[in-house]
Amino acid sequence: MKIWLGSTLMVLSILVSTASFASDSGELAAIKRDLARLMARIEVLEQDNQSLRGAQAQVSPAQPSSVKKASGGWPMLAWRGDVRYRYESFEIDQKDDRERNRLRARVALKATVSETVDVVVGLASGSDDPVSTNQTLGSAGTTKGLGLDQAYFSWQVNESINLKAGKIKNVWFKPVKSELLWDGDYNPEGVALSYANQSFFGHAAVNWLESDTKRDQAFAAGVQAGWRTSLGDYDLTAGAGYHDVGVAGHEAFLGGDDFFGNQSLCQEAGCVYGQDYEQVQFFAMLDGRWLEQPLTVYLEGVENLALDAQNRGWSAGFKIGKASKPRTWELGYQYENLEADAVFGLTTGSDFGGGGTNIKGHILKGGWAVTKAWKLSLTYFNNETDPDGAQRGYQRLQLDSQIKF
Repeated sequence: MKIWLGSTLMVLSILVSTASFASDSGELAAIKRDLARLMARIEVLEQDNQSLRGAQAQVSPAQPSSVKKASGGWPMLAWRGDVRYRYESFEIDQKDDRERNRLRARVALKATVSETVDVVVGLASGSDDPVSTNQTLGSAGTTKGLGLDQAYFSWQVNESINLKAGKIKNVWFKPVKSELLWDGDYNPEGVALSYANQSFFGHAAVNWLESDTKRDQAFAAGVQAGWRTSLGDYDLTAGAGYHDVGVAGHEAFLGGDDFFGNQSLCQEAGCVYGQDYEQVQFFAMLDGRWLEQPLTVYLEGVENLALDAQNRGWSAGFKIGKASKPRTWELGYQYENLEADAVFGLTTGSDFGGGGTNIKGHILKGGWAVTKAWKLSLTYFNNETDPDGAQRGYQRLQLDSQIKF
């Protein structure tokens, strides 16, 4: 291509430089002969250029389109992130009303290092809380905390199988982003193997709650499988999972005696978890359209087989619309009932009833897309908590402005 462009420029320059001087027929004839010889030379050079391209392709074949390379052959780096500003208000029985402003900031770098391997490193605002990356504004504008939110490699073994290891993005399927078992900010630490094709998907993972034997090693292991099919104009996703959280006899992970609603055993030496959590999960989700809008309806349940009482939880709801393109909207509703030992309380949703278990009630959500990247949201919680055998009303309002990049 460079040869062709250079030759074309030569032709144009000759035409410009000679047009003013070619005043008789002899000069014009000479110019025509020169142009004919030049065009013949260009044709030969183009043939040579095509031959060189073919030889280069045989020696170094083109990279697949799925592997993006930067100049010099280095892996392509891709950034993603978001910033969210949140206003919250609380009305909780037997407590003073409360308001606060919070900020969440996240950024992650993805590097494609080969045709099958990616590395992801992400930072997020927050503290030591594993289920929240929010920071409350105040303290006279002091600098806010930033920590390692994700750090893992992802190996695409083949078209269907993927392996991740490190501090990974949660692989478990959650219908309509339900937080019955896992908070949306929770990123487990360990190894996960995933399988997916057009009809089936499955996950298996071992996640460390404490990997150091000096600190009383503890982990969670689980499997999950699901199936996708069409039912007329609707798509059905259904499946089940088993998650074994081995914490019996272990102290509270975040210090103190906070077991996030789970029952504990207390002696002179301190309090510990009284049992493991053998969580059997099932879920079903139906996708379709209603009133010319996307519609999703779901049901999810869980039971802890390690106990015979206070061991069940369930959630159900719907979402209509999708706030993704400018001036589009969405509306959702969920009802959730989570008994004290239905799930491991530390990892469940942190906003519903203030986090943990032994909570039931309603969640109402709405969203509006200002632009493709900027979304405004409202979430209202009307719940009942039972931390000490006495039910308390819990109302929480969240107004969010989130921009992704």
